[in-house]
Amino acid sequence: MKSLTKKTLTLSANSSWYLYNFRYSTIKEALSRGFEVICVSPNDGYHSKLQDLGCGYHELNFNSKSTNPALDLFLLYKFYKIYKNIRPNVAFHFTVKNNIYGTLASKILGIPSVNNISGLGTAFLSASLSSFIVKFLYKISQPFAHKVFCQNIEDYNFLSDQKLVHKESLDLLPGSGVDLKRFHPKLRSKEKNTDAIFSFLYAGRMLKDKGIFELIEAFSEISKVNKKCKLILCGFADVDNNSAISKEELHIFSRIPFIDYIGPTDKIEDVLANVDCVVLPSYREGMPKILLEAGAMGLPSLASDVPGCRNVIQNKVNGLLFKPKSIKSIKTSLNVMLNMSNIERMNMGLNARKIIEKNFDEEIVINKFFNVLKDF
Repeated sequence: MKSLTKKTLTLSANSSWYLYNFRYSTIKEALSRGFEVICVSPNDGYHSKLQDLGCGYHELNFNSKSTNPALDLFLLYKFYKIYKNIRPNVAFHFTVKNNIYGTLASKILGIPSVNNISGLGTAFLSASLSSFIVKFLYKISQPFAHKVFCQNIEDYNFLSDQKLVHKESLDLLPGSGVDLKRFHPKLRSKEKNTDAIFSFLYAGRMLKDKGIFELIEAFSEISKVNKKCKLILCGFADVDNNSAISKEELHIFSRIPFIDYIGPTDKIEDVLANVDCVVLPSYREGMPKILLEAGAMGLPSLASDVPGCRNVIQNKVNGLLFKPKSIKSIKTSLNVMLNMSNIERMNMGLNARKIIEKNFDEEIVINKFFNVLKDF
């Protein structure tokens, strides 16, 4: 039950991993300000880390990609039961189904809800039946939210133009922001051996929609003639997603010369400290965390010229943009980066850090989080 002396906040997402990795600093700040924070998310191994931070925890397991109406109604019932028990002062939601069914349950119980739309994926924007259903569910649920945050101007305009969210309820966030102390250029090696292998890094979920197949093809062609570069793949495999790349496929990738799949990590700053450039060939993003983290570390990045990526990367300033889904364009960008002088890459890295400091400090996100609480 809700504490009689503290205001209670719930944070809900489709994975405990998401809350721990993307909302860690916000949770810590809320706890330090005396709020009771309860996480409502699946038991995926990270729920115990959330509890170690000092959070309460309610298990909420569900299939985020299911299109079964009966299961979705049951998810609404689960939210209703949990929120009726907790009675939070405000319910914060992240990820699609949490935004929809958490908001509907909150409305029934008279609980204010604040939602975060981290990105409108390719499936959401397609002409498929599932896309139509998601749009319909957003249209009937999001008007009940007190505030809806999105992470880039393209998504903001789409949600407004399609009348999926009332414009007066919409606001922009710079993604989940980045911790400028945790991710800092000082963590990187100062001296770079000019004969060392140049390391590209892809870090994120192992999904086809992230452009990994195109990246593998482009890099494989380059590595055949340039033996001084390698590609590191870092992230979860076999995730609950229709475009997931299997572990078997990733092991096949690792057998390709100069490609190495290292799996997931909770210490991505240690990986970034030992690479030269980040690559994100995604088909669409909200506000990609890895580009923020790379920039904070003073690294240049190569990314698709799509919403989210182009909100971080300015072509030839802090990195390079290439055409999405284009092996040829990815290959060209990889080659341009490889053929740059160390001074040119260093200047891109310096620009990257400045851009992140100015626009993507996580303090901006944390401040907006607490500003919205002033309404209650």
